[in-house]
Amino acid sequence: MGEESDFPAVGETVVVKITKVLDYGAFAELLEYDNMRGFIHISQVSSGWIKNIRNFVKEGQMRAAKVQSLDKEKKQIDLNLTKVSAAAQRAKINQFKQLKRERKLIETLARRQRKSFDETWDEVAEPLIKKYGSLVDALKEIALHGEKAAEGVALKWIKPLVEMVEKSITVPTKTVKGVLSVRVLRPDGVEVIKEALTKGFSPANDTEVSISYLGSGKYLLKASSHDFKVAEKAMNSAAENITEFIKSHGGTADFQRED
Repeated sequence: MGEESDFPAVGETVVVKITKVLDYGAFAELLEYDNMRGFIHISQVSSGWIKNIRNFVKEGQMRAAKVQSLDKEKKQIDLNLTKVSAAAQRAKINQFKQLKRERKLIETLARRQRKSFDETWDEVAEPLIKKYGSLVDALKEIALHGEKAAEGVALKWIKPLVEMVEKSITVPTKTVKGVLSVRVLRPDGVEVIKEALTKGFSPANDTEVSISYLGSGKYLLKASSHDFKVAEKAMNSAAENITEFIKSHGGTADFQRED
């Protein structure tokens, strides 16, 4: 713990666990720095007036704090909770928890293959992070697309990696929907509508698009994908294509997105 790289930087936001609360402040462990100890003075717990510090921090609580000052020789770290907004705090803690889950998966993979964590991280995690930007995005792609998404990882790791991901990670499906109202006042109007619904769109890859009749010329249009933006794009494209087809055949069409 003596090297400079083992210490956080002044101004850095860190994840801490409150370990002891006193009348004048609280002690906390820095979870990203081998549980190094820091202190939060009562004046840095809240920007408002504090009557009882225990109303603001509790032992065992996980928080995000800003490193206010640092004395490496004394290993003394002063922390500040008031400098981290609620949104930034949620984002930092979620990021920490995600990284912890990722490291756990790599630890599991290393143990199963009887390899060291460092070797497994270098040969599996690093290539995936380089390709996808983050390990969470990489594991999501592997869960969706299997071995072809693990390109760049050494061949000996691919099969056990894919098997572990398939058992450990479930990618949630995002669904968007809207109501399509159509009307075609011509003898073959029903046939025009049927053709519009069957030929007016083609689902994109990794996206499921469905249409169901609600009655009175209204149809429920739904699109599902593991990516919200992909689902939304597929739904809008289908609605536009159907609407254009109906209008080009003398009918009227209107699409309303549902929240």
